Amino acid sequence: MYTCNNDTNNNVTSHKVTSHKFTKHVNSEGSLGILTKYASTPDIKGLAELAVRRTAKYSLQEEAKKLLPTERVRFCLRHRVDATKGIEVKYNQKREQAHYSNVQRCGSVWTCPICSAQISEGRRQELKQGMEYWQGTGKAQESGGMVYLLTLTNPHHHGDNLVQLLEGQKKALKYLWSDRKSKEMLKALDKVGHITATEVTHGANGWHPHYHILLFFKNPINTKSLRNFLATCWQNCCKKSGLKVPDHVHGCDLREGKYADKYVSKWGLADEVTKGHIKKGKEDSVTPWDLLKQSEAGCEKSGYLFQVFAQAFKGKRQLNWSNGLKKLLKVDEVTDDELATETDKDSLQVDILDMELWRLILIYKCRAEYLTAKEHDIKFGSKRADNLIMRLAESYTKDYVHEMMANADLHHVRSQALAMT
Repeated sequence: MYTCNNDTNNNVTSHKVTSHKFTKHVNSEGSLGILTKYASTPDIKGLAELAVRRTAKYSLQEEAKKLLPTERVRFCLRHRVDATKGIEVKYNQKREQAHYSNVQRCGSVWTCPICSAQISEGRRQELKQGMEYWQGTGKAQESGGMVYLLTLTNPHHHGDNLVQLLEGQKKALKYLWSDRKSKEMLKALDKVGHITATEVTHGANGWHPHYHILLFFKNPINTKSLRNFLATCWQNCCKKSGLKVPDHVHGCDLREGKYADKYVSKWGLADEVTKGHIKKGKEDSVTPWDLLKQSEAGCEKSGYLFQVFAQAFKGKRQLNWSNGLKKLLKVDEVTDDELATETDKDSLQVDILDMELWRLILIYKCRAEYLTAKEHDIKFGSKRADNLIMRLAESYTKDYVHEMMANADLHHVRSQALAMT
């Protein structure tokens, strides 16, 4: 059921892989053979862990699609970019992972577990690159610069409106950077820029939005003195913005460089579904991804709260760099959409799925399972992907008899599946 295509411009030929006349595309150079040799010592444990993580992401994306039926996530990794072509399956040799191509990506860092993980990892690399350059570590050219971690928050209670909290904090932060006293102090300390990450959790006291800010200085500073100064400034800015005013201890925290390094490393763990906004909440608090997981398990309240979060964060940037800082730290400008499609680089096409096959995979929610099967085929020379397609076709003939009678595109799927029974 993989289509035959003899178009030499695409350098693709076809060959039979099963007795039931399913064919699949391979590169004329022998992509599957090359990849099988490339992965001559497959990591079975690694494959299993990847399968679990991928399945969780795709499953959570299904839940997000259900909760957000009008948002772009509903099309993500489902609809084609080019309607004249099938769904391409590619294999990234460097990452040793299969992925889909010619599919739309929503590029949502807040509501799509799949796009968020990929985009956030790219952003982490930017943070790491910038910090290494400024601190003179790794392959950096600069040396002696310092980076500190500033955390800002304010009191919050159950029933507080998340949108209003975010808007109030946004105003307060703007006042902090523009206040004459704080500007003069930071300039005197040779601050060259900052990077702001907005995070939020939910707990017994309702929504808890807060800022984590990386501060870049030319020289070491006295963190205790600056923290006390900024704590007072932050109190005034919160009051001016109409927010509840934090006390001098809990509203502001400033930590030295090793905490900034630790924050960036944890923010970018590659095996997380995504980064900052999905880290495990402390004590009784939960992150937005925790809410989505709870919704998937049947908690309607958590589903509602995730919808509130999605609406409040729609259109917001994950990280905000101060003007000129990226240029100073030699970090290129890259969009979220570019990061979301990064896996297409260094990838070989190993399959093209016709739309009737893709519909089967979507109906039975097997997008993750098919990629895992394809990776196993590449590494071990098995035929799990073909067997999965046949199993889905057979299930469809039993589960959707009336639909098949009305759908001419799937008549040959039915006849071939019935012939095997």
